[in-house]
Amino acid sequence: MEFDDLLKTGQLKKEYTSKQKIAEFLEFAENELSAAKFNLPKFPLTAFKSTYDALIHAGNALIRYYGYYRPTTKYTHATIAEFVDRVLGKDYGYLVKSFKRMRRKRHPLQYEAKFSESQEEVRNNILKAEELIKKIEGYIKIKPIQKRLF
Repeated sequence: MEFDDLLKTGQLKKEYTSKQKIAEFLEFAENELSAAKFNLPKFPLTAFKSTYDALIHAGNALIRYYGYYRPTTKYTHATIAEFVDRVLGKDYGYLVKSFKRMRRKRHPLQYEAKFSESQEEVRNNILKAEELIKKIEGYIKIKPIQKRLF
């Protein structure tokens, strides 16, 4: 896998991350996904944000699994989405496409207080995010802390 361009632009840096820490990122992802499901009936906007945050945490886990981290505040979410696409896009492009779409939808929500997703669209985002997170967990073969206890 080639990430030289992301290293050259400073979007990624090499850094070792323990399996324990990667598992913590995955646990955060699972918790955010649970929050999204819980909030969906009454608070679809909050559910959308939790779903997106879950994908960011899982994407971070994948980046760290490869021995990198994202050191900058500029292009952070775009870098995570791009990294996930490069690693899993060939096999799971439809899920990565959904992640990238959520990233674009999040921007007006975050910076313009505009939200245009229906409850059904948010529900579909949750389902796709859940599937992508499971694919990431399976790919790196690390489980969230919670799941390793049982």
